[in-house]
Amino acid sequence: MPVSAGSPGDYRDRSFLVVSDDQPVFGCSLTLHIDAQGKKRLGYFGMEASTHVNRASMMTPSNNFQPEAIRLLQQHIGSILMEENPCFIDYLDPVSCGIMSPVTQVLLEKGGRSTVQQVQVIDLKQSERALYRQICKPYREAIRWGNKNLTLDIVSGKSAAPEQFAEQHASMLERSVALRNYIELVRWGQGFLVQCKHKSEIVASALFVNSNKTCQFVIGDLRDCGLPEPVVHTLFWQGIVVGKYLNCDQFDLGYSATGLMSQVADDLTPEQFGGTSHTRLRVSLTQ
Repeated sequence: MPVSAGSPGDYRDRSFLVVSDDQPVFGCSLTLHIDAQGKKRLGYFGMEASTHVNRASMMTPSNNFQPEAIRLLQQHIGSILMEENPCFIDYLDPVSCGIMSPVTQVLLEKGGRSTVQQVQVIDLKQSERALYRQICKPYREAIRWGNKNLTLDIVSGKSAAPEQFAEQHASMLERSVALRNYIELVRWGQGFLVQCKHKSEIVASALFVNSNKTCQFVIGDLRDCGLPEPVVHTLFWQGIVVGKYLNCDQFDLGYSATGLMSQVADDLTPEQFGGTSHTRLRVSLTQ
C-alpha cells in the first residue's frame, strides 16, 4: 500500500538503482510530492527526475545483462506509476551515449510528450586557467570588470535563508514550494547562492545546486541598476569556480540559463562560456 506523499512541500525519496553482477547499471533521482494544487507529482525536488547511466556497461557489447537491466528498470518505473498514481511526471532524459533512456520509452508509451532541449556542459576537471581561457573574449572582459567593481558573496550551509536572495526572488520564494526547497538544498550542503553586490547593494543573485558529479544553474535574478556592464557573466563564472572547488566533474548551464541571459542581451548564449552542447529530452506525462 503506497505511503502518503505528505503535505505540499514534503518530498519523499523514490530514487532507485539497477545493479547487475554487483555493478550499477542505471540510477534514477526521483521524488514524490504534492504540489500547490494538491496533485501528486513525480520529479526531483521541483525539477525533472533524471537517470544516471553507467557508461561502461552501456558501451561494452559483451555485457549480456543489458536487456535484463532495461527490463527491470522499465518494470520498476511501471510499478511506481501504478503504486503512486501521480497526476504529473516530469523527466529529463540525458540521452547518454546517444541512447534514449528506457524511462522515456515507458513514459512515451503511456502518452507522455517530449520536447528537445539544448544544454551546455563544461568539463570541470580542467584547470581554472583552462576554464577561463575557453570563455569568449568579450565575456572574459565582462568578468574582469565584475571582479574589479563587484563584491561577490557565496551563501551556503545552514545560514542560508530566503531573504538572502534578491528581493524579486525573495517574494517568489514565499509563494513557491519548489524554490523554498532549493533553499533547503543549500542548507543541506547541496547547493549555494552567488550574490553580486555593488556599493553594498545586491544587484544580482544566482542559485546553483550540486551533487557529487554535477553543479547546475537553477535560477537567477538581475536588477536594472544602471551598471555599465552586465553582471551575469561574473555570476556564472563564480558558479563554475565554486563547482570546481566542490570537486564536481561538470557544470551544467541548462535551458533555464537562456531565460536569465535574455534579460541582459538577446545575443548572450551559454555556448560562449565554453564546454560542449548536449541534446536532452524533457518528457512530461499527465495522467
